[in-house]
Amino acid sequence: MKILMVGAKNSGKSNLAYNIFRQSDCGGIVCLPVFKDGRKIGSDAIRMDNKERIKFSRIKDYADFDGMKVGKYVISKEGIDFCINAIDEGIKRGKMVVIDEFGILEKNKKGLYGAIKRAIESENDIFLILRKSLEKYFLKIFPYDFEIIYKE
Repeated sequence: MKILMVGAKNSGKSNLAYNIFRQSDCGGIVCLPVFKDGRKIGSDAIRMDNKERIKFSRIKDYADFDGMKVGKYVISKEGIDFCINAIDEGIKRGKMVVIDEFGILEKNKKGLYGAIKRAIESENDIFLILRKSLEKYFLKIFPYDFEIIYKE
C-alpha cells in the first residue's frame, strides 16, 4: 500500500507520522522540528529503524554545516545522505518505508528525489508526507494509486 499524508506547512504532519510509526518495524525517516527559545530553527532527521538522529536543516544563523540553501533554511548535505541511506535500507529490507517529506528540493529532482522514486517504484509499502501545495505536481509525476490522508 502506498499512502500519502498531505497537509499545509507546519500542520503537524511530521510529529503525527513519528508518533504513529515510532514503535513500528519500519524504515525510512521523519524530520522533526527543532526549536530554540520557542522559535523553530530547523529540523532533525530521525531514522525509523534505529532512532539515530542527525541535523537536517537549520535557519542560516544556526547552520554549522555545509548544505543547500532553500528559502530561509540550509539543508545539510550529510543529512540528505543520511536520509537517502535510511530510505534505501528500508527498501532493501522489505520494510514499510516512512518518508518525510517530498518538498521543494525534490520537486526540482534534488535532495531525496531519487530515493523517493525508488521507494514508490518498489514493492514496499510506503507512507510519504507531502505539502498540500505540491500535491498536484507530485501526483502528476507519480501517477500511482495512492491512498491519501489529509491532515488539517
